[in-house]
Amino acid sequence: MTDQNVSYIANDKYAENLGIKLIKVDTEFSHCELEINENHKNGLGSLHGAVIFALADVAFAAACNTVNTSIGMQADIKYLNKPVGNRLIAEAKLVSKSNKIGHYQVSVTDGDKNHVAQFSSIAYRFPNKK
Repeated sequence: MTDQNVSYIANDKYAENLGIKLIKVDTEFSHCELEINENHKNGLGSLHGAVIFALADVAFAAACNTVNTSIGMQADIKYLNKPVGNRLIAEAKLVSKSNKIGHYQVSVTDGDKNHVAQFSSIAYRFPNKK
């Protein structure tokens, strides 16, 4: 894990409040997990969609900041299935890139490896300082 990733996650108070944990990070890749609790549920008692989005977004941010300092430009999510159990896993990986733009896919699964959501995102990659 790079110092930048550790610093990013350590300073992300929203991720901390949700309970998101950065498990693994590598070049243009990250793996984050979340233990679901009652605070993550909506008024119907199901997992709130915003929690799934936030987990995917944190995984995206961790992955896209491994090489360049980056900022999200666009993101969308497709909710696929209701999660089973009390754990969510998000894995983000680079799909394609140019000098200034990176395209990422984040797969969100539950502890039983059921597909919960697919998150697509674009990051603007700031030039590295030399």
